[in-house]
Amino acid sequence: MKIRVTPTNCIHSFLKINKFFVSVFLTVLLNSFLFSTSLFAQSGEAAFKETCIACHTIGKGKLIGPDLANIQERKPVDWFIKFVKSSQTVIKNGDKYADSLFKAYNQIPMPDHANLSDETIKGIYAYITEHSNSSATTATATTTEPLVGNSDRGKLLFVGKIRFTNNGASCNSCHNVDVKGFISGGALAKDLTHAVTRLSEDGVAGIISGLPFPQMKETYNSHPVTPQEIADLTAFLATVNEQDPDVRTSSISNYLLGGGIGGIIILLGLYSFFWIKRKKQPVNDSVFDRQIQSY
Repeated sequence: MKIRVTPTNCIHSFLKINKFFVSVFLTVLLNSFLFSTSLFAQSGEAAFKETCIACHTIGKGKLIGPDLANIQERKPVDWFIKFVKSSQTVIKNGDKYADSLFKAYNQIPMPDHANLSDETIKGIYAYITEHSNSSATTATATTTEPLVGNSDRGKLLFVGKIRFTNNGASCNSCHNVDVKGFISGGALAKDLTHAVTRLSEDGVAGIISGLPFPQMKETYNSHPVTPQEIADLTAFLATVNEQDPDVRTSSISNYLLGGGIGGIIILLGLYSFFWIKRKKQPVNDSVFDRQIQSY
């Protein structure tokens, strides 16, 4: 049986072949896009945990800053890059959404991350997008029971009367809480008396666990604070925050300022007392007298 070759048959065969190759090409292209997006998200995961996790969650509620779940539905990646690099610049340029976030979260400015490259921030964006509606995130958020903190134990941990499980430094090595009858702590870092008012309890817990500040990271990275200890410290700071204002004593900064001024006054007084005689006569007066007597 002979197959009759006609122009119509050739056109049909050509179209069938082309459709096959086009479908294969689109499948490969789609898989490549999904694979590259997944790799992008994986690279963004480390950056998110390093930079963002102390203040933000993905689908687990707000901390110091907003929950970032479904950010892709609210703002494009270009806006996200600008905001991460300098949120205050975006606000000052008149962005109403950025300004509303700033006011909604106690006007706590987000630290600038100008050191992050555009590619790194795109990776963070991809990671947030990929995990926004994941069942794993939802399951973790709904099944994890919150730990109940013990304020008294948190106080002892704060001052170092109870050692942390992993032998980290006590909090009052760098921080102070302003409480009557409580030994003031260090002044190297932020006073934590009103930390819960500024950051909320979840925010305080997020900072202790996430270690967003270089000195905290250096101190506790190899000596992590356990979840129960975080709950205890947070409970203690919440108790301090709820005190009646009349019970609070003066800030440690006022003590330091007053002590410094008082010390200067005492030193000036001692200097004047010991050197007053030298002010009444020339420095080499005794040498001059010996020279006169020798003639």
